[in-house]
Amino acid sequence: MEKKELIKLYLQNVDKIFGYANMNAYIDERLKKYTKYCQSKKPEEQIIIWLKLLHENFGKKIVYLGSYLALQEKDMSYLNNAFNSAVTWGQLTITNSGCDHSIHAWNILPHIFCANRFRDIEKIFPKENGRSKNGLKSACSITNLVMYLYYQEPMWKQYVIDESKEFLQNKHTAEEKAVINGFLALIEKNWEKFSLELANLCKAHRKSKDYGENPFTRKISFFAFGLYNFARYLYREEVKNITLPQNEFLFEDFRIYQESTSCQIGQPFCIFEEPLLLLNDFEKIDLPIMYLTAGKKRVLDIENYRQEVVKKIQALHSNQSS
Repeated sequence: MEKKELIKLYLQNVDKIFGYANMNAYIDERLKKYTKYCQSKKPEEQIIIWLKLLHENFGKKIVYLGSYLALQEKDMSYLNNAFNSAVTWGQLTITNSGCDHSIHAWNILPHIFCANRFRDIEKIFPKENGRSKNGLKSACSITNLVMYLYYQEPMWKQYVIDESKEFLQNKHTAEEKAVINGFLALIEKNWEKFSLELANLCKAHRKSKDYGENPFTRKISFFAFGLYNFARYLYREEVKNITLPQNEFLFEDFRIYQESTSCQIGQPFCIFEEPLLLLNDFEKIDLPIMYLTAGKKRVLDIENYRQEVVKKIQALHSNQSS
């Protein structure tokens, strides 16, 4: 598919994505929210309001706009910056879902991989949280596989392998199975299998019927690209043994761009001006770690996380004024 056709496809599906037709629309929406909810509030109140307002499907809308701008402007830095900001906003605005850290597996983790922000694994999957047990089965399995691969905790290895193989024996989507198989291949360093699963994942995503998917969003599996980036992070030069999916929307162009910049993390997707300067501060702070609540049913401790965000932004303002 030609890039002009993809640009047209994005614009045809903007409403289905609940996205933005351009950067001005992205900024205007925030201005409307500011006028309606924030302009008469104190700074601390504004921080809490923004954390609740800007959920945006875990930052996905930013990534889709970044994809569109990267195609339109023939500049992959737009997408690189979009992934960077999506990782931040995805973490900041997550809502309590009744799950443990597995909620991040399908929603924020692919963006972390695509953005090369691997240290953020320690923010969403801190080792202290332990293995995931409460959430969608595929998400729990993905969380545990990533935590083993990142932390290399020997006591976890057999558990996560057995858990994943048991998952694969049951009825699940082709996309779920391709992701799980991809992580298992990384543990085994089986590059032939890993290459096959990248192709399977792209193919499965094109047929996805998940909520929010449409003809544009199905054109690229960010998880497939993210898995390739994670493999490169873990094994460096050995990724030359990977056969990449062919003719995938943005996959090759974005890979070439990132490798030409030594996989540098992007800049904020948008620098806001008055009266939205506070939004810039969210991307300046060192994001807190998302721990779990105490007790038998451990879930994300959203309340303490938000309090930490408020403290960090207030400290940032204090340092700037001193």
